[in-house]
Amino acid sequence: MSRYSLAVGVAPAEEIARLARQAEDAGFHTLWAPEMSHEPFLPLAAAATSTSRIQLGTSIALAFVRSPWVTALSALDMDILSGGRFILGLGTGLKRLNERWHGVAYGKPTPHIKECIQVIRLITENAHLGRPIRFSGQYYDLDIQGWQRPYPPQRERIPIFLAGVREGMIRTAAEFADGLLGHAIYSLPWIRQTVLPSVARGLAQAGRERNQFHICLSVCCAVSRDGAAARRAVAATIAFYATVKTYEPVFAAYPSEYRRIQEADLKGDTAAMVNAVSDEMIDAFAVAGTPEETRGKLEAYAELADSICLQPPDQLIDPAETEVYRQALLATFGG
Repeated sequence: MSRYSLAVGVAPAEEIARLARQAEDAGFHTLWAPEMSHEPFLPLAAAATSTSRIQLGTSIALAFVRSPWVTALSALDMDILSGGRFILGLGTGLKRLNERWHGVAYGKPTPHIKECIQVIRLITENAHLGRPIRFSGQYYDLDIQGWQRPYPPQRERIPIFLAGVREGMIRTAAEFADGLLGHAIYSLPWIRQTVLPSVARGLAQAGRERNQFHICLSVCCAVSRDGAAARRAVAATIAFYATVKTYEPVFAAYPSEYRRIQEADLKGDTAAMVNAVSDEMIDAFAVAGTPEETRGKLEAYAELADSICLQPPDQLIDPAETEVYRQALLATFGG
């Protein structure tokens, strides 16, 4: 059986240490903190001081909005604070978000992220040695001299997971990273027809074996005895992601629903967006129902992955409702 991890989802930064303790006590393998309402490293640093066993990962830290030097130092500090329990989860984010929100150049995401990972590893693995650190590429040109981090890293190699939705980025993850962070809108057909073949191609390109790479599949999951409420909660998260043009291929099997969601979004009609999500879409992109039903449905994902990241519905609904579903995940899948 795959190991379960927990996505924080939308939660106040001050609550993440508490959630980490709860997840650790419940036996979860990893706690993943996102970057959106807050940046992911600081809350995880607090979580590191309140836990001793659970792994802590960024899901995701935006790769291009920080210099690789800053990201590398953050990862080194997090690994020390956690006693070697940190996973650096990186993602490119959306072009619009990078350029309009952060004012940074996006470039071509696949070659850009390859270089970013290379530079981060170069720094994390050599910062304590006092040798010049040089890198010359299309997106980064570094010449770090006269500097030495005065203490060794917690581990020789900090694992780097890369988020990906479409073929190119998934293949890049398998070629250059230690693991794949799946998106919560993966359907089972998308996993079988796109994700796994892309991973295989990336591993073959790198000359790596499957056991050298970790696939973490994220699943939007709502556990409740009120099946209708649970299904509407996950429908809201599905509707939110269906407004992102980059994800359009994932929704290709549902063109009419996708179009209605887009039209409702342009009108600012959130209720209509959620109503446009069909029952077929809910069953394809999420898991919702009673504890018994959700455990059964997740078995199909577990057969295809090394671990499953359970994500409570957290888009277009009240954060208090997200907390209810988060606690239900802890109660249902802990132990």
